[in-house]
Amino acid sequence: MVGAISACTQLGDNEVAATLAKHVEEGCERTLFVSNALIHMHSKCGDIEQAWREFNRMSIRDVISYSALIAALADHGKAEVAMNLFSEMQKEGIRPNQVTFVGLLNACSHGGLIEEGCQYFALMTRVFGIEPLKEHYACMVDLLGRAGQLEKAYNLIIYNIGAADAKIWGSLLGACKVHGNTKLSEIAAMHLFKIEPHDAGNYVLLANTYAEINKWDDAERVRKMMSERGMIKSPGCSWIEKLG
Repeated sequence: MVGAISACTQLGDNEVAATLAKHVEEGCERTLFVSNALIHMHSKCGDIEQAWREFNRMSIRDVISYSALIAALADHGKAEVAMNLFSEMQKEGIRPNQVTFVGLLNACSHGGLIEEGCQYFALMTRVFGIEPLKEHYACMVDLLGRAGQLEKAYNLIIYNIGAADAKIWGSLLGACKVHGNTKLSEIAAMHLFKIEPHDAGNYVLLANTYAEINKWDDAERVRKMMSERGMIKSPGCSWIEKLG
């Protein structure tokens, strides 16, 4: 059953999720592993209320239970609730792990809670002795970037991450576009061009950063660079689930 639930989580199919949840209700043994998988499935399918109900009916919870729901709350923009759940987790004596803090930092980033995010990052490293992963740094760069603290975000990358990946540099570049910082956007873009030399989206983002502040010559220079390298921006597309 856990395997089927995990597969549904990857698909994000609400209809299949409802069928599996009904099957569990009708007699499948509700172990800790099954309940944790259900929380994750419901959250990935966008049903945060059902994830909450599954969490509340559990007689025994572990770090996976709390971390899954904290991540779900973060994804649904419920930062305050996620932080309250973390406080409850600590009162229960359950030690957080790396996944827990990814969810918390993500919640703070989406909620614009800079001070709280920095406190959780310090708590993770200094109190719990958890070594930050690139996922944690990516959340912090996103958090600082959304708040316009671009220099802090850049320094965090340079002095702590080493060989940052495309997600981290991309987060900084996106924040630079929002706040009109062409100096740091150029630095972030140069790193992205090295990591993802054939990704046209990075060039487009840099060109748009220039265009936002009327630096048309620079924007045209980037577009010309794309043309010379034979790049074409791929058209966007999306999946739509047909109901009924």
